[in-house]
Amino acid sequence: MSLIAAERLVGPLVMVDFSGRCPSQRVADLIARRHLGGVVLFDKNIESTAQAASLCAELQELARRAGAPPLLIAVDQEGGAVERLPLGLPGAMALGATGSAALAEEAGRLVGRALRAAGCPVNFAPVLDVNSNPGNPIIGVRSFGEDAGLVARLGCAFARGLRQAGVAATGKHFPGHGDADRDSHLDLPVVGHPLERLEAVEFLPFRRAIREGLPALMTAHVAFTAFSSLPATLCPPLLEGMLRREWRFDGVVFTDSLSMAAVRDQVGAGTAAVLALLAGADVLLALGEAELQEEVFTAVDRAVAEGVLSTSRLLQSHRRLQRLRADLSLPDRSERGPGAEHAGAEEAAVRALAEEIAAAAVTLVRCAPGRVPLPDGPVLVVTAAGEAAPAVGAGPTLGEMLRALHRPARDGWLRPGQPWDGAPGEQGTVILVTYSRGNPSSWQVELVRRAQQTHRDRLVLVATGTPYDLAATPAVSTCLATYGREPVLLRAAARILAGASPPRGRLPVAIPGLHPAGSGVVW
Repeated sequence: MSLIAAERLVGPLVMVDFSGRCPSQRVADLIARRHLGGVVLFDKNIESTAQAASLCAELQELARRAGAPPLLIAVDQEGGAVERLPLGLPGAMALGATGSAALAEEAGRLVGRALRAAGCPVNFAPVLDVNSNPGNPIIGVRSFGEDAGLVARLGCAFARGLRQAGVAATGKHFPGHGDADRDSHLDLPVVGHPLERLEAVEFLPFRRAIREGLPALMTAHVAFTAFSSLPATLCPPLLEGMLRREWRFDGVVFTDSLSMAAVRDQVGAGTAAVLALLAGADVLLALGEAELQEEVFTAVDRAVAEGVLSTSRLLQSHRRLQRLRADLSLPDRSERGPGAEHAGAEEAAVRALAEEIAAAAVTLVRCAPGRVPLPDGPVLVVTAAGEAAPAVGAGPTLGEMLRALHRPARDGWLRPGQPWDGAPGEQGTVILVTYSRGNPSSWQVELVRRAQQTHRDRLVLVATGTPYDLAATPAVSTCLATYGREPVLLRAAARILAGASPPRGRLPVAIPGLHPAGSGVVW
């Protein structure tokens, strides 16, 4: 096999990223020389839908000039905290709190239309992980909830919406990242459940989505001891055995990023790339610095030259990718984006849906008598800023939302490590706004404890990250969960607090020691 032939056999099975708002010279060279399979865009590449459309057109023009197939351009557009196009839709757990498959499907459809307009035909969503572990540091509100049936129902609905818009849904992270207690970006999570439990919980949303025609999956860098000590990404019994042969899935399997410590620190990115292809994966996400990308290409080239990876094995993946491109009906590369009037109508539809989801999602978890709607009198809104939460003064606040509803409210912030000073002399209601992705920090827990001591039944807690935060603060008698800190969710919380809207959301997860899933004060 010639060098050019080998490069173009391997190149289409690799996706990379790059920095900047226009194609880097390196990515242009990879497209020309390797016939690169595609690219993954992140926040560093995107400032607006129109700018993303221009960038994607440039990338596709590079592929056209090289005589290569259209690139698969992918993003993580989950909603909530994980979105690349700035749409402002609430995320998966907010949808879980609505319990509405219709809203999930419409969210998928509008996300798909925006991605299509931007030139991104592949979405690395929905998250089909069942978040059964309150201490999960990386999934949390990215999951629809802890009930496998709910995750399957809403995940499939979101995928249907994407399909209606001509965008490929990618269920992740197969076969389930929801019960992990470690972040696979930093370490290798291990799940020790027996097969019966995995079938009933972790696997169920993926099996159901595959039956409904899901075209693609992304693997989890999680070891399942029922199969192997290797991460699922590198595990033949899981990918080639269960997924391909038993479940008969013949769609595209993307690896999660090979730069993540769960694989990179275990075997190295290059070895992981070869093992992933041998295990049954189709597309390698070589994300990160140029050295890592070269390590992946070099290792796979060598494996092909030495016969470790057969041409027939790689051509299987080529065929799957060809079928995916055909199913997506990728637009002509000279196709113009939507006009301003059409784009404006799409943005209005997204805003309206975001408001509808938020109104149905925000959950009044606990309520002391007479606290919601807020009683007359002054309101102090204190936001625990920094760490994973917004910086001081960044973005609209809950206080601003209350003032827009003609409720007197002052804003204050506490930086990480700053103690609660008790707000001496403060009368009326004190609202403490917290945020965490996993277990709350000891600083945040102490803040709530001290605020409860100084304000007792005048304290309202608004958890804008994971609702599991509330397990660490059982003494607070009035609590709301928003499942995100997007402005639309803060506005919905303000409307509930001001008595302008009734609370409608239900917890999609159980709060340990406090509330079962499905609870919530609904009026």
